[in-house]
Amino acid sequence: MPPIDLPPAVGPFTRVVLPKRFCNLDRLLFALSARGLDGIVATLPYNVFYLTGFNGVAHKADEPRPYAVILSRHLPEQTVLIVADYYLATFLQQPTWVEDIRPFRAVMMPLDLAPSHSDIDRFIPRGGAQAPWIERARRHYAFDMAAAMRAALKELRLDRGRVAWDDLGVGHRLGVEGMQLFDGYDALMFARAVKTQAELLLLERSTRLNEMAIRRTMVAWQKGATWRDLNKAYAAAVTDLGGFVRDPAAMVWGHPRGSDPALTLATGLEDDAVEVGTHVMFDCHGTIDLYCWDGGKTWVVDGAPEGGASLFAKATAQVCEALLDAMRPGARISELQARARQVYRGAGVPDPASAVIFFHGLGLSHMDIEQTLADGRPNGDWVLEENMVVPVHLLYPGGEHERMWLEEVVHVTRDGGRPLFSWGFDPLTGSDQRPRDQPAR
Repeated sequence: MPPIDLPPAVGPFTRVVLPKRFCNLDRLLFALSARGLDGIVATLPYNVFYLTGFNGVAHKADEPRPYAVILSRHLPEQTVLIVADYYLATFLQQPTWVEDIRPFRAVMMPLDLAPSHSDIDRFIPRGGAQAPWIERARRHYAFDMAAAMRAALKELRLDRGRVAWDDLGVGHRLGVEGMQLFDGYDALMFARAVKTQAELLLLERSTRLNEMAIRRTMVAWQKGATWRDLNKAYAAAVTDLGGFVRDPAAMVWGHPRGSDPALTLATGLEDDAVEVGTHVMFDCHGTIDLYCWDGGKTWVVDGAPEGGASLFAKATAQVCEALLDAMRPGARISELQARARQVYRGAGVPDPASAVIFFHGLGLSHMDIEQTLADGRPNGDWVLEENMVVPVHLLYPGGEHERMWLEEVVHVTRDGGRPLFSWGFDPLTGSDQRPRDQPAR
């Protein structure tokens, strides 16, 4: 197969400095209060980023985490951010609302030399040395992370309090006598579920990038191209536009051949040809500035829906329109699913019960929904709130020339769901396979 050519990059996807604070802090404080918690300690990368804007380079998920945010519900403006010394200068580029940043002597410093308080100076650029927060950071320089955390917990009067941890193991290993430890997952997810205006803009941007990358992938297809080629074309388009994807593949659905209607996920090992007329289900994942994109819809390769597929496409579009109207604060997921199936039934599809209809939150993860409510009840059939971002997943199963997929990313408003994709609810067809980029909205 000839090498894939991608159209030149067009689009406002350059990484920029983020606002000092974009988290829903008031909602987090409410969650802590509702659970009778005095504070929270976050050490997981996404939560640290959410609370402070800090996105550390060169750190992997299973390595000891060289950062922590310690927040007291009673003194939220005195929140402490603890970081490895080599990360201190990051905040000269990406400022944070947290004014108390405390570095500690980390892995780059030699074990064969005695620790010195002047070690921190190695990591402070001359141009930022006089910043007031840098001077405070110098005064708080600690020789190990545990000491820095214990000091901050004591100063915030959390050492004897009821404290949530997004990783309970970190709290247990720290071993602060007198502190009561609680799981902080749901308190943080409660906060993350409802997006601030800054987060909505970040999610709009990520969705726009995904839409443009999908269109480029369609343009790149040629006869003889395989699923692996398609995955590579999508990943190349994303990277060229400024986004990121992860192993094993950014395209999530598997695509059984022939008449097999099974629901499978991609493994990254698929390498058979993508034939003319195939219904490709674009469900693409990736990030820019750590905020996720999701979704896509059906692309009929070099063709259009035929036979029963035309009915399935029309019905799926009608379902999505009805759901957007129903996606208002107070709606329950089970009610939305029932409404969707009712529309499928009214549209005359042969088997409405076979349709797959599901929802989840979207933000820094593909969940962003608390699993357990403050009163201890499970949150399986959750309720929409204003300014949630919720992808709608609609799949009417069938063979490779019948299946119909649509995933719209929806901003929940009082007036109904606002779609973040710009391309409507009809499937993509051969007429869409032309060299163009989706213009910025």
